[in-house]
Amino acid sequence: MTSDLVPPFPGVRALLFDFDHTLADLGSHVRWSDARSESLAWYEERGVPRAALGSGTVSLYARVAASGALPAAALEETLRGAAAIIERYEGEAIAATRLLPGVRESLRALEGSGLLAGVVSSNSREVVRAILERTGAAERFAVFVGREDVRLPKPAPECLLLACERLGIVPGEAVYAGDNVADIEAANAAGLPACGVRGGDSSEDALREVGAVAILDGIEPLVTAVLQYARREAVA
Repeated sequence: MTSDLVPPFPGVRALLFDFDHTLADLGSHVRWSDARSESLAWYEERGVPRAALGSGTVSLYARVAASGALPAAALEETLRGAAAIIERYEGEAIAATRLLPGVRESLRALEGSGLLAGVVSSNSREVVRAILERTGAAERFAVFVGREDVRLPKPAPECLLLACERLGIVPGEAVYAGDNVADIEAANAAGLPACGVRGGDSSEDALREVGAVAILDGIEPLVTAVLQYARREAVA
């Protein structure tokens, strides 16, 4: 497999990245089946209708958040409890999680470029930060946005809009990369171009179908292309 040609992104000031299957292999080490079972029991205990439930664990959390299945206060409390359950299972995987190939080198290449970098994830912000601190990569990022920071996770655009706000940029000044259809849908809704990353939760065809502008083998092609374009613009 080879990465698509990455289009130019004039005016880009920031690169935003999903975490799991984009920057690191967190999901490979999480006991998702157990996390899902415990989450389902919690939702049912709180009175979430079965019609609002379905597959996945993190994606299930997003569906419940968007469902309006409970009154606002009850739904907020239910989501806090569900987020704590998922975070506990994600936390078990901190020590085993590794950065994906090329990520460390790509982040290092951004040093001194003037480009900002951020993580926008449906995983726990604190788990993501802990993994990046352990791997020595946390200082490369100017912003972290996780599940606990927003009311509606991806595919809603709230997380990406929040990241742009915290960076002091408008959405058109950022590019997002992620492995999941929800990543691309969230970017589209927020007004950001988005690149799909192979090897994660969604197929290449699915990523293209929802509007990914390129399909990449990791983040390195995106970082390289954006840096090259920025340097050409600086010379011009």
